[in-house]
Amino acid sequence: MIPRKRTENMTAGRILYNGIIHTLDTASSVVDAIAFGRDGKILALGRLHDMQSLIDETTEVFDLQGCFAMPGLIDFHLHALPGMIVKLYSTRLKPTDNFAAVLERIRLAALEPGEREWIVGSAFGPSALADMQQLGAQALHMLDAVSNGRPVVLEHVSGHGIFANSAALVRAGITAHTPNPPDGEIVKVAGQVTGLLHETAAWLVQDKIPALTPQQMIDVAGKAVALFNSVGMTGFCDASSTIDMLNTFRALDDQGRLTCWAGFTLALSSTCPGYDPAAAEHLLAEHRNICGEHMIAGAAKIFLDGVPSLRTAAMIDPYPSDDPDVLPDHRGAMALSPEELEEEIARFDRLGLSVKVHAIGDRAVLTVIDAVEAVRRTNGPNGPQHHIAHGQFIRPDDIARLSQLNILADLNPPLWFPSSASLTHKGIVGDQRYASTWPVRSLLDTGTDVAVGSDWLTIFADINPWLALSGLLTRRDPTGKFPGVHAPEQAISLHQALPLFTRNPALAMRLGEKTGQLAVGLSADLIVLDRDLTTISPEHIAGTKVLATFFQGRLVHPADKHVKGIFRLTTHV
Repeated sequence: MIPRKRTENMTAGRILYNGIIHTLDTASSVVDAIAFGRDGKILALGRLHDMQSLIDETTEVFDLQGCFAMPGLIDFHLHALPGMIVKLYSTRLKPTDNFAAVLERIRLAALEPGEREWIVGSAFGPSALADMQQLGAQALHMLDAVSNGRPVVLEHVSGHGIFANSAALVRAGITAHTPNPPDGEIVKVAGQVTGLLHETAAWLVQDKIPALTPQQMIDVAGKAVALFNSVGMTGFCDASSTIDMLNTFRALDDQGRLTCWAGFTLALSSTCPGYDPAAAEHLLAEHRNICGEHMIAGAAKIFLDGVPSLRTAAMIDPYPSDDPDVLPDHRGAMALSPEELEEEIARFDRLGLSVKVHAIGDRAVLTVIDAVEAVRRTNGPNGPQHHIAHGQFIRPDDIARLSQLNILADLNPPLWFPSSASLTHKGIVGDQRYASTWPVRSLLDTGTDVAVGSDWLTIFADINPWLALSGLLTRRDPTGKFPGVHAPEQAISLHQALPLFTRNPALAMRLGEKTGQLAVGLSADLIVLDRDLTTISPEHIAGTKVLATFFQGRLVHPADKHVKGIFRLTTHV
């Protein structure tokens, strides 16, 4: 047993034993018992026989009956409130729907009275987008015809574009004469708006959708956290966070309902949706005061480029296309010049903030690496670790530079195996260029720090880290819907993959002294699974179910009344 330094009358609040408990410490230790202190921290690890002195008449002792347990998962990149708002308030679209199927779903939704006038559909994919582009302005008229006079916004699966009906365009003041905003496009055909809005142009409409009340937002946050706990998460990092978001989670934390570690990447850059200079300065000044006991905000967000599916990711080589409307030398665009990016990163670096840069195209990724290298020369080499979010297209020659410059690769799973989104990207950039994407093994081989996030709610409507884990090990679609394998040489082992979901995100969020592994003195954040991940095939990992989630020693999934149906409560040991 590895006990904490003893204090008088120190006993365990709960002990779990007879399990296969993987600590995910650097020694990859496996124990069969763990004791939770009454302070929510791990009191001891080892064998139940050696924990007798920690047990009194109030200690709950549970027999895991041979179940597999490990540290709680930490999702390093998601959009907590927007994702849950979509889940609770939007009309569900399937990314595989064609435009006719989308119209029928909206027609039915428009007939429902509901409390909200606006209809938000999420999310349409490549088939519907192709139909919209082919139909041009006619697609807008077809959406208007089924909208029942209500404003409608359909969100693209990438999160970087929308299709809005005429009522929504009117609310936003968008006409045929409205110029494109910086870094965005109001798509027009023959001078007429089509309803398609890319990148920052989408903000013009999205800003007009009535906001939820503060209490509704707190309820949304509570439901999001409950969802996270149910899939085994005891931590997350929101990828673009406003001051309203921090205030919402602070209220939840003060109510004792924030049952996971919550990290926030602050929307301090002009490239972030809804940016307001005064609000950003207020957020920068107050973020530490707003954060509660279970919150941390140690990073700033920059959106540098877009996404391949809309041809807005910044590429070195032009996008191949037979479409006459696509310029032959089209390479995407960046929201900041290299000099502006370097200046922004340098500013946040001096303040001790990590910077998470959304960069997907290889030109954007290279620009981030060069900017961080310049910042290291200017500010010194020991500044905070910075992050490239996605980094989908990275040149082999640039991979080694990430570890040399202390840049973390923030990777998102839905695209590293065949899916509707990845096949769309492959079709747009070509087989050869897509073949080198998501080089996870190469990143690890060069010593690059890697952390995994779901990017929920993009690509997949539901958050499922076990699908992501299975896909990392096989590079195949865990659902079986899409055949084939993507870059099988980049598959990694379970031993390599589990820290990317636990220890690495904790360290990147500056929570490594609190969570991310099971060690004495760290938070008692543990999950119990219905299968032993080490003894089954990678394909079977995709179906993993979480039997129980503990956060700071407290059972947060399922409800306490159900736990006796999972574990056997032992009265005498």
